[in-house]
Amino acid sequence: MTRALVLFILVAVTAVAAGWFAIDPGRVVLDFRGWRIETSVGILALAALAVTTAAIAVWSLFAWVFGTPRSVRLWRVAARRKRGLRALAAGMVAVAAGDARGARKYARRAEQAEADTPLTLLLGAQAAQLEGDERAAEKYFNAMLARKETEFLGLRGLVVQAQRTGDPIRALAYAGRAARLRPDAGWAHAAMFDLSVKAHAWTEAEAALDRAVRRGGIPRVEGARHRAALYLVQAAAAEARGFGVEARARAKRARGADGASVPAALMLARFETEDGHTRRARRLLERAYAANPHPEIARAYLAAAEGEGEALALDRLRLAANLAGRAPEAIESALIAAEAALDARLWGKAGKHLDEAEARIDAASGEGARPAQLYRLRARLAEDESGDVRAAAGWLVRAAGAAPDPRWVCAACGTAAPVWAGVCPSCGAFDTLEWRTPAPLAALAPVAARPPEVLAGPAPAVLTGD
Repeated sequence: MTRALVLFILVAVTAVAAGWFAIDPGRVVLDFRGWRIETSVGILALAALAVTTAAIAVWSLFAWVFGTPRSVRLWRVAARRKRGLRALAAGMVAVAAGDARGARKYARRAEQAEADTPLTLLLGAQAAQLEGDERAAEKYFNAMLARKETEFLGLRGLVVQAQRTGDPIRALAYAGRAARLRPDAGWAHAAMFDLSVKAHAWTEAEAALDRAVRRGGIPRVEGARHRAALYLVQAAAAEARGFGVEARARAKRARGADGASVPAALMLARFETEDGHTRRARRLLERAYAANPHPEIARAYLAAAEGEGEALALDRLRLAANLAGRAPEAIESALIAAEAALDARLWGKAGKHLDEAEARIDAASGEGARPAQLYRLRARLAEDESGDVRAAAGWLVRAAGAAPDPRWVCAACGTAAPVWAGVCPSCGAFDTLEWRTPAPLAALAPVAARPPEVLAGPAPAVLTGD
């Protein structure tokens, strides 16, 4: 509406001016150094318009002639940038697809077009990593450190590079710098924790773990398990140095950090037994078994049986029944009750418990998950009850083809260990030993002979007397 009004006013003014000059065109006289020019106002206006138009044309020609190099330069820059963006896009797709050769080709094109922009540096580093060129990747990541917007990303890349090349000191320094640059970066604190435990710097690892859990770099449940493992490692180190009080304090902290930790319960029960607190140790193992029916807990608990011969077998039967009552529906409860009944030569009760164990295993995981232990106990029952060697041999054949018995297996390297340890005896990974059924090849692998670093000392715990 406003534009239409302005246009109407301009047209009206132009029409009035044209009518005025048509009625009274007037005259203009120009007298300059002997020259005299007389003309009408309209002719003078047309002459002024012509001169102005000519001046504009001349100026435009001048600007075009002298501005062409700059325009060409800007056009070339824009075209090069467009080519660079296309190369970056294609390079990122190649990286995602794992195409090292393509990623490197497009990285070179992006470098030629885009110089050292942040995205180009990132593409070059990733391409170098795909090709396995660690030196080139490190060069790109170091170049990122010079830019504020890419410094954090460069530090993360350098942490990974240092870990790949086996330089934990440099990796720890880069991770610490990244944590200081962005204190809320959980991965940086998690990396500091991993590197600290590899260096066996347990105090530093504990502080880094607290920060990593607080910043979200490590889940809380996993953090609780790692914290318990840290305390157990420190307890074992203190025990090895003869600092019994400190070792027991650390074991209690491990139990408090992760109430479901089997190694923590075993170590603390052993310390209580050594201090003469056998009832306290027994109650601790009973609570631990109720929360997590684990065969290692059962083995330590049944080691408290007293007497000799038949008396010892009957006491083990009593303890097995007591412990099984803490977790009556557990598979392990039926197995330990069956074994104790076999020791006491109570064949009917042993067979009943074996049937219960078999039914529970089949209901939970299927017939194929029956462990070799179940068939070995069947073989023992057949031989001890009736002397049927043939039937016992048949059960042993089935045991040979059954699933291996669960054991401590490293989640990082797959090696089986005789007892739990904070550090894998084979690959040195921290807190990776899990109680599970190993793969067939892992079951045949030799068990590491190096003594565990956490459960050092007599094992299992023996609860004798009160």
